[in-house]
Amino acid sequence: MGGTSARTKPAEDEIWPEAGGNAGRGRTKILVVIGVVVVLIVAAVAAWLLLPSGGEEDKADAGGASSYVPDVYVPQSPGQSAGKVTARKTDTRPFTEGEVFDEMKQTTYRNYTFQLKDSDVTDDCASAVWGKLLTETLARGECTQIARGAYLSKDGTGAGMFVAINLVDQRAAQQVLNALDPELKGGFVRTLAVDGASADFGSGFTAAYSQAIGHYVIMSWVGRADGGTPDAMNELIDTSLAVQKPEEFAWGRIVLLDPR
Repeated sequence: MGGTSARTKPAEDEIWPEAGGNAGRGRTKILVVIGVVVVLIVAAVAAWLLLPSGGEEDKADAGGASSYVPDVYVPQSPGQSAGKVTARKTDTRPFTEGEVFDEMKQTTYRNYTFQLKDSDVTDDCASAVWGKLLTETLARGECTQIARGAYLSKDGTGAGMFVAINLVDQRAAQQVLNALDPELKGGFVRTLAVDGASADFGSGFTAAYSQAIGHYVIMSWVGRADGGTPDAMNELIDTSLAVQKPEEFAWGRIVLLDPR
């Protein structure tokens, strides 16, 4: 089963509009979160209505236990200028596992608290993904790093993956957002094992949303720990906003490199 997304065109030169506003960062982040929630609700409802039977068998055909795709995939266009983080040439320092995850071993949004169960940062981008289109798009975008973090909710009901990808510039990041679209059947990020989850992460109903923060692709991918379908999509919306919290490293770099 391919995921449902807001975008399906794979054109290699298709680039989303770049943001040009200079609004305050705190206000912009709030607006971005609101926009994500609205778009995810719309896409989730569409996926729920169009979800065919036998979908889990189709998912397994993707290539193995770590080769799943989300049922709902929502890429976001940039919400603001990323300043010097727009390109790696002005943000040259590689991220580290500590920078991304040390302050994010526990994350919370509303009633959901998640704990980091495993993390990995690799400079072998091809090893952290599967699929020809995605692998080739990462290579064209000069991918140098992929960070992945596996999260389990404190009550054991929810599971999630945080992903950050280091690319040459924002244009390359936006092309990777397109290549991740499950409708293209071009591959996705390989999952990490979520210790304490009763099902392989990705094997059940999941939702992912991604965005470009400058030259970084940021993605949160969430589902139930038992692989079941949630009673309401609000559950996955809220858990995704908890799992995405390690994105703070990218926002921090924007402030550090371009203080205002």
